[in-house]
Amino acid sequence: MLPFLPVMMDVQQQAYVQVRAEERIRTGNDVTAEETELQPQLRYDFIWKGGQNHLVAIYRPRFVYTHTFSRPTVDPTIVNPDTLNLTDPNSTPLSTLHNGGLGFEMVRPRYRISLYQFGAYGPITTTALLVQEPWGGDGPPPDPNPIIPSTIAARFTLLFLQTQFFAPIKLSRRVALIPGAVYNAFGGADNASRGVIALTSGPGASLALEVAATRADRFTTTIGAGITTIAFEGDRTGATIYRAEATQSWRHWYSRNISTEVLGGGSVGGDAISGYSLYSVASAGMFYDSYPFFRLPPGAAPQAGPPGHGGRVQVGLVVKATPWIDLFSGELEQRGVGLAAINYTIGKVTLRGQASSARVFNTPRSVAKYDIIQTDMGVRYALAPTFAVDGGLRYGFQEFSNAIRTSSITQTTAYAGLTWVPLPARF
Repeated sequence: MLPFLPVMMDVQQQAYVQVRAEERIRTGNDVTAEETELQPQLRYDFIWKGGQNHLVAIYRPRFVYTHTFSRPTVDPTIVNPDTLNLTDPNSTPLSTLHNGGLGFEMVRPRYRISLYQFGAYGPITTTALLVQEPWGGDGPPPDPNPIIPSTIAARFTLLFLQTQFFAPIKLSRRVALIPGAVYNAFGGADNASRGVIALTSGPGASLALEVAATRADRFTTTIGAGITTIAFEGDRTGATIYRAEATQSWRHWYSRNISTEVLGGGSVGGDAISGYSLYSVASAGMFYDSYPFFRLPPGAAPQAGPPGHGGRVQVGLVVKATPWIDLFSGELEQRGVGLAAINYTIGKVTLRGQASSARVFNTPRSVAKYDIIQTDMGVRYALAPTFAVDGGLRYGFQEFSNAIRTSSITQTTAYAGLTWVPLPARF
């Protein structure tokens, strides 16, 4: 007689493969290079308990083949060549960055548990590391990513770890309490790589109270704190940065298609050497979508809204001022950001436009200066429901200087990509 084995009859298993290829050309006074990238994605979803439990696994490596035409020369009277990685980047043109994640969602009537783990490790080029993603239309447009200078090395080893845990609790139909904890590590994985970008790491925790005051008004009160350590080249470490933050946001829907969000607050941060300062946290954004906004109740799991009909226009405008940990100097600085993005879809064609700018200010104890402007204009054409082509032009201009590094970079990237997403297979 066979032993009894419990069988979950409401189990769903789903898998799909996505493949994207992109060609980039980077020019400017920093480095001139051509890159071809292949980015496949393997995804597996396991859903059980009537859809209340969901486990997802994603593996998305990045294969980047780079040919460098020229690199900037180094003035030996300013920088000691012996401290730099001056090997020929064309001797090892292929970079393979392993990148993936695991996620678990458990939804219950009164609470939800969300646990995610992401990670990446491997060689990557300074051109491919922080490519700004196009705005998908959900949430605010992404902040401009800094352009990593290639003076020290055009390729380095990256380490990225991120753990996220959130447990929204529904106190009532209109109120949710959301405790959370995170851990981040990002930067150079070894001593030589930290000469290109420092390794920042540390934990953080937050507690948010989300209230749907009316059908058109959503208030979110958040308090949080975090610790960040910085490791540089040559086993040097920066002072440990401590931060505490409190913010209040207000989202208002004027109609089914227009909304605004305003946030204000403050942050106390610094270290034992430089002291502690009060930083402002403020942002204001306006969003428009020709399809009706989908409003989730407080504490609900993220989900897409019902599909619309016809052409679609999405606009996002945001200005904000927040503290920022400088990826080059490892200092906590006040940074202002301006963002504007638009997506226009008609039939099979999607036109995308994005512009952003950022700069640091009010940093009297720091000699670091940082300004960046980035733009992206692209078009996407769906040849079939599962196959699309896209192309466009990215432009970035960045000026940076601190006590040990000065760079002025103009990066112009022409890109073209193919995306194939076959229909999910159930088994």
